[in-house]
Amino acid sequence: MELTTTEIKLLQYLSDGQFYSGKQLALEFGVSRTTIWNYLKNLEKFGIDFHAVKGKGTRLAKPIELLNKQLILEGLSLESSKYISQLELLTSLPSTSKYLLQKNQSQKLNSGMVCIAEMQTSGKGRLGRAWVSPFAQNLYISFLWNFKTGIGALSGLSLACGIAVCHALKNIGLNGHALKWPNDILFEESKLAGILVEIQGESQDEYTAIVGIGINCNMTAQEANQIDQPWTDIKKAILGKPFSRNALASELIGQVLKVLSAFESEGLKPLLPEWNKYDACKDKNVKIIAGATSSLGVAKGVTELGELKLLNSVGEIEHITSGEVSLRLE
Repeated sequence: MELTTTEIKLLQYLSDGQFYSGKQLALEFGVSRTTIWNYLKNLEKFGIDFHAVKGKGTRLAKPIELLNKQLILEGLSLESSKYISQLELLTSLPSTSKYLLQKNQSQKLNSGMVCIAEMQTSGKGRLGRAWVSPFAQNLYISFLWNFKTGIGALSGLSLACGIAVCHALKNIGLNGHALKWPNDILFEESKLAGILVEIQGESQDEYTAIVGIGINCNMTAQEANQIDQPWTDIKKAILGKPFSRNALASELIGQVLKVLSAFESEGLKPLLPEWNKYDACKDKNVKIIAGATSSLGVAKGVTELGELKLLNSVGEIEHITSGEVSLRLE
């Protein structure tokens, strides 16, 4: 499901939040008022709300910023530009990660491939959870990187990418965010962003990692009703100060690709001081849940392989791998 070029231009025209009459819009776009009405009805299928007032016209329920491929690429630093091989920006996908996985199966993609969508119809997080992905409200982005190494060497990759997300958020003006092992970014104990790493490979020494990242930017209350855990977004976290999703996308691409390019040779070890700085769980009581079983302990940081160091009830340190487990702060 894609928007037409004219529908995108119409959204951009209306993005200032001002009222425009059907006659004004028809003249501007050189079409009939009925055609404009049809465009608006199609845009509503993407979850875009409009306010219509008799005598004033139609406007967006709230101003929006559409993602722009040219602006995102122009926002990359010279160093970041070295790592990116291709950027695809699409209106709607079931999942950006699934798109890259399937595309890589049909044709081997180069490292540094990036895919962004304005909305996902089947976005997912860890443990098969749904990731709420409404149109033009958040950032949904996936990265592809090829590794010539054993799969064991990719342990800790999601943690490394989490640090990259934290750096990107800091660079757009956010402070106070933290990392919750193994893949969540929190702000004031509510989920702001999440990471899902999927590995694709058939040999023992060549693997492709797909890193999917979702960041809540400006969620409506209606969409947020679908989320089953405490959440927040950037708009709330920076107290309504203006920020750009395009600038965030540029920062994120630069930070994540930098981490991916270094990870094969360096692993997580050089980033452990940064993890410790952002660690939301360090020295706190936590519950580890694995299926129907659970255990309590105190989080004591992470290992070079990305394992959680858990001080158990008998005073011993256990190393917990992420796998199919989840962590809760107690």
